[in-house]
Amino acid sequence: MGRVRLVRLLGVVVAAAMIGSLVGRPGPAAALPVLTVTPITWNVVGLDSNNVIVGPENFPVGARVCNSGTTAATDVVADFVWDSADAYIDLRPGSQDPISLASLAAGSCRDFYFEVALDRDPAAYTHARRYHIQVASNETGPLSTPTPREVYVERLISQNRNATTDVRLDGVSIPAGGTMTLVVGNSYTIELDGSTATNGYEQIETFVNFPNTIFRIDSVTTTYTANGGTDAQAGSKLYADGCAWVSDPNSPNYRACSGVGKYGGDIVVTYDVTIIGGAGTSQTLNTLICDFSGSSFHYHADFASSARTISVIDPASIAIVKRFIPDPTSAGGVSTLTFTISNPNPNNALSGVGFGDTLPTSPAAMVVAPAPNATTSGCGSPTFAPSAGDAALSFSGGSIAAGGTCTVSVDITAPSAGTYPNTSGNVSHGINAATVSGNTASDTLTVNAPTPGIANAPG
Repeated sequence: MGRVRLVRLLGVVVAAAMIGSLVGRPGPAAALPVLTVTPITWNVVGLDSNNVIVGPENFPVGARVCNSGTTAATDVVADFVWDSADAYIDLRPGSQDPISLASLAAGSCRDFYFEVALDRDPAAYTHARRYHIQVASNETGPLSTPTPREVYVERLISQNRNATTDVRLDGVSIPAGGTMTLVVGNSYTIELDGSTATNGYEQIETFVNFPNTIFRIDSVTTTYTANGGTDAQAGSKLYADGCAWVSDPNSPNYRACSGVGKYGGDIVVTYDVTIIGGAGTSQTLNTLICDFSGSSFHYHADFASSARTISVIDPASIAIVKRFIPDPTSAGGVSTLTFTISNPNPNNALSGVGFGDTLPTSPAAMVVAPAPNATTSGCGSPTFAPSAGDAALSFSGGSIAAGGTCTVSVDITAPSAGTYPNTSGNVSHGINAATVSGNTASDTLTVNAPTPGIANAPG
């Protein structure tokens, strides 16, 4: 693909030069994006030094793509490419690769995070697997992170001096073991708070194990109270290089410091994320503080107990249907209009459910019957109180259990024969203070003229 794009680009430039020569002056220089690709995560991963069944196994591996050109790069695609084989190191099963971005504006950067998973086998210690991340766009040929580069499996010592102190969703604290309810298509701020040794460490990486099939990481901001390292970009990454770490496997100083400095103390990592998938699922998120100091590698002892859970809802899956019964009915008679709202999410109850419905006005005005007989079932304690003669319905404040349904009914009447098509407004629900629109419901009531000599009767 990269060669095809490059040939296409060269053809455009040559054509521009030929046109310029035809009018007696040089062709214009093409305005192009200029991309760079830089690693943004540590080359060290690891398993618990005593028991590989406990502790971490998944690690982010990412690259920052920046456009220093004068025009946007379009159709930007990042591919994770293994340059060697190893039975104990691979991408997390089912994770997203490649990752695409429609456009990268001139003067902007975007981070691409992949997920590496380790086999929980003691034989994995000291194993390494080389890789690079390749990026291409419609306007540029393929570019790559520096090679050689690898992920290297260390023995991680569990210790108490590091700890996760809080996780916040849009500023609201989520306790350890708590659940964050997230909606596909919505964006959130998720904050990870941690504490480490007061003076920090030569190397530190602090992150949440966000599956890249569910979370798109739009940006990261990190602060440290101990902030005396060598990494000019430490404040915008999960990884802080305090001591000019050597990541080149060919260097005699590989996996060692070439400078002096530390990051740590109290740490706040703030993610801006967008939910891109995972509807209907519930997953555990682990947090990790991984460091190097005193010639050994460590992670926090509260790794397991500091986990949180996410439950993901897709608003498009929340269905609303409606029916008139009986249908047909007679002019001046009564039909019951019933709405059924379904919550297909197996892990999440819905709250703040609501919808509106303006009754049809043609061929005549359909209204709520003199005896509305308004009822709800499976809807919690909603507000639904239509009055006789109302031309519009309003339902709000409903709640629906996970996997449950809510039924809303009211009697209506229409004075004239004809067909009455009726479509409701969008069903909505409130989650994390955000109202999300769902689907509409439609049905048509047929109203027949009354039979001569027979009085209209309800239904």
